[in-house]
Amino acid sequence: MTALGSTNHGNTSAHVQHERWCRHFGIKPIFGCEIYVAPPNEKRKFHQTVMAQDEEGLRNLNAMVSESWRTLGTTSKSKFPTVHWDNLKAHANGLIVLSGCADSLLSCTLLGGKMYGDKRLTYSSRNYASARRIIQQYQDIFGERYSIECQKFPGLERTCALNPAFALLAEDTGAALTASSDAHYPFGTDNKMQTILHAAHRGSTVENTEAAWEYSILLTFPTSDKEITNQLVGTGLSKRQARQAVLNTAKIAESCTAELPKNRPIEYPISQADWEPWQ
Repeated sequence: MTALGSTNHGNTSAHVQHERWCRHFGIKPIFGCEIYVAPPNEKRKFHQTVMAQDEEGLRNLNAMVSESWRTLGTTSKSKFPTVHWDNLKAHANGLIVLSGCADSLLSCTLLGGKMYGDKRLTYSSRNYASARRIIQQYQDIFGERYSIECQKFPGLERTCALNPAFALLAEDTGAALTASSDAHYPFGTDNKMQTILHAAHRGSTVENTEAAWEYSILLTFPTSDKEITNQLVGTGLSKRQARQAVLNTAKIAESCTAELPKNRPIEYPISQADWEPWQ
């Protein structure tokens, strides 16, 4: 792996450590965030993957995330920092935007969830048309910097229903398919610890912890392009589509040049006058 993106939920506070350790191991750091997107006063939030392509994008990303925290409790009835559409448009320059995971606006428009009712495994022609309009709205703002995110989970029925639909939408709209891993931890053995941490955070128990899908599959990174390609094929993509999605991920990594700004060490110029009170 030559590049690694940090897209924590709702914040960018891990970027400094992310850059430090990526540089230490010779990996290119990419700075992003999995933002919560929703209209004002909506409690259920959609997930959106956003990355800084350049210095302007990094400034816009931080400004957008900061604004989402400032408006918490005023325009959003939720404990989560929320990015509204106007805020996203205002900070669009220099950002690369993926459609998001299975809880994204695009995913829920197709297969339900969040404010679109119960989740399902099929979609209607009306759902498909709505999803296409959403993609076109993002393309109007971000152009080729917007792409459709395909995740690598053949063990999840929702992913296997979404990815073939995403492939059709990509052909219809010209948006690129982009592969993602949604890695929560580095080793498969960390799965149990994630269950415990989530239960503690949510005031629940391991047996009653919500989002059981997170524990039925491993949320770690792939060890090769071949592995993630085969997993994408297992979700319903063709080999050609899967390979292209992996290549598109590499293109995004190559295009991201943002680096965290560094302050020069403060130097105080000492003159003879500084010593006079002590002489």
